[in-house]
Amino acid sequence: MAKIALARFSPLQMAVSFAALALIAITGPPAWCGTLHGVFALGDPNRPIPPPIFNNPQVDGIALRYFWNALEPSEGQFNWAPIDTEIAQANEHGKLVSLGVTPGVFTPDWVYREGAAQFSFLWDKLWGPPPCSKVRMPVPWDPVYLSKWLAFVRAIGRRYYGNPALVSVKIEGINAQTEELLLPHSRPGQGNASRLVNCPPNDDVGEWQSLGYNSAKIKETWRTIARAYLEVFSTQALVLQTGPWGMPPIDDAGRLIPKRDSNTALAPSIISIGNEEIKNRFVVQNNGLQANWEWPQLKQIAGSAKVAFQMAWRVTDDSSCRMNHFQRPCDPHTMLQLAVNRGIESGAIYLEIYLADLLNPQLNDVIADAHARIGRAEL
Repeated sequence: MAKIALARFSPLQMAVSFAALALIAITGPPAWCGTLHGVFALGDPNRPIPPPIFNNPQVDGIALRYFWNALEPSEGQFNWAPIDTEIAQANEHGKLVSLGVTPGVFTPDWVYREGAAQFSFLWDKLWGPPPCSKVRMPVPWDPVYLSKWLAFVRAIGRRYYGNPALVSVKIEGINAQTEELLLPHSRPGQGNASRLVNCPPNDDVGEWQSLGYNSAKIKETWRTIARAYLEVFSTQALVLQTGPWGMPPIDDAGRLIPKRDSNTALAPSIISIGNEEIKNRFVVQNNGLQANWEWPQLKQIAGSAKVAFQMAWRVTDDSSCRMNHFQRPCDPHTMLQLAVNRGIESGAIYLEIYLADLLNPQLNDVIADAHARIGRAEL
C-alpha cells in the first residue's frame, strides 16, 4: 500500500484519507463477475452499432472496434465520444460490451514524429488503402512506440474502469492490419493464401531480421502490454485474439525456422504467458471460424483459458463463399449454422457475428439457436 505524506494533510483530510484506505482494505477492487457469454454483434470499426441490434433479445452483447488514430489524433487529446455513446446505449438496453482498440497501421502519425521505428509492408486486403500499396506499422518492441501505446492503454482504462457494461477488453499492441496478434511475414516465392488480393510477395521476413526481430522479444513485449491492461482493467476479461499461423518463421535467437511459413510455436507460448499473468480472466479468441474450419487444437493449447471465436466473415451477400473456404455452393443459412455448431462444439463461451448476418431476417433462427445454446456461462 502506498504511503501517505501526513504533513500535507489537515486533521480532517487525514481522517477522510484513512477512512478511504480502510474501506479499500476491506472491500478491495470489485471482483470479475464472470458474465462474458453469448452472441456478440461485431461492430464495424469506428462506426456506431445499428439500433436494431440493441433491440434484438438474441444478441447478448456488442463488440466495439476502434482504431487508435481515431481516438487519439493528437497526443493526449482523446475522442471518447463514440465509445461513450455506445456504452450508454448498451447499458440502457442491457447489453454486454467488449472493447478493442487497434494500433498497427492505425497508429497515429504523431507517434512516428516522436521517433517510433516503423516497418513497411504491402496492404493485401480488399478494404482500406489501395491493394498492394505500401503501408507502415510501428516496430512492436520499439521503446517510443511502447511508451505511447501503454500510455493510451492506461488512459482508456482510467476512462472506463468499473463501467458495469464493459465485460471484456481485447489485448492489442502487436498488430498489423487487424486486431489479431499477427505480423506480416511474406517471403519471395511464397503464394498468397488469402485468395483475395494477389500482391507480389515482399520479403517481410528478411526485413524483420534486419530490424533485430526474434520471437523472444515478441513474447516479452506482449507480457509488458498484457501487464498494462491487467493494471487498469481489474474487473474485465482480457482477450487475446490470435491464430496458429500469424507470425514470422523466426525463432527466439532470431534464426530462420527451416521449412516453415510461420512460427507456429509462438502463439501457444504467448497463451501460456496469458494464463500465467491473467489467470481466470484470460480468454483466447480465434477470428477465423468458418463453416468447415475452426482451430482444432485451440482448446488444448488454451489450457486454463476460456476460448471464443469470431466469424471469419459474413455469410450475407458474400459471393466469394469465404465462410466455406471459397468453395461453392455456400448457402448463407447453412454456412452460418455450421459455423455456429463448430464454435459451440469447440467450447466457445461467446461468438462474434457480423452485423450483416445479425440484421438478416433469414438468419434469425440461427442466431436464436446460438444464443440459446451458449447460454450464460459462469466463468
